[in-house]
Amino acid sequence: LRIGILASIATTLTPGLVGMAKKGFGVRDVTLHAGQSGDHETLLRTKKADLAITSNPFYDMEGLERHGVLQEAFLLVVPEKYRGPVDSLNAVQQRMPLIRFADTTSVGRQVTQHLRRLRLDPPEVIQADRSSMVTACVCNGMGFTLLTPTLLIDGFVEHMPLKVLPLPAARLTRTITVVSRDRELGTFPARVAELARDTLFDQIRLHMGNIGISALTATEPG
Repeated sequence: LRIGILASIATTLTPGLVGMAKKGFGVRDVTLHAGQSGDHETLLRTKKADLAITSNPFYDMEGLERHGVLQEAFLLVVPEKYRGPVDSLNAVQQRMPLIRFADTTSVGRQVTQHLRRLRLDPPEVIQADRSSMVTACVCNGMGFTLLTPTLLIDGFVEHMPLKVLPLPAARLTRTITVVSRDRELGTFPARVAELARDTLFDQIRLHMGNIGISALTATEPG
């Protein structure tokens, strides 16, 4: 069994996922690939993955089944010691650089497009292609970021001093979906979606409380 997982949630989901595959479905060999949605597309198109837990449902690809995990809203994330205004993104960006995912990633492109719609042009930008790199810069007082709850889990597990707030602007969301080749894995993809949803909700509730949970919406198979 070959599975692609978003890098930001791979550590959180791997133990339960492997345990369920082996104990619940009798799978003997499991190969896991952590990456981003672009990596998952390549794995699925080349048939090097049987299933992916990803942020792109790949509606342009035929022969796939999809099971919704959750929809999540982006949040404003600042250093824990930041004491400036948080009721305006423009006010925040005048005080600190924006630290965000690079334009080579889907999250980076999504944030860039959203800021453009809001007519915001941050004077300073730092880009990275992993959530841990982004949050490490933020917690060290180097700037602010816009991230979803699942992109923040690893940072809180590592006890990074971060302050998470509702986004003081129009809502921006992304979805996480289990995608697999249609009817090849029986009930396993649906069970993966259920496991991922429960695990992520539990971790976000534990580390981010009501602010994190209020940014989540459970989604149904699509």
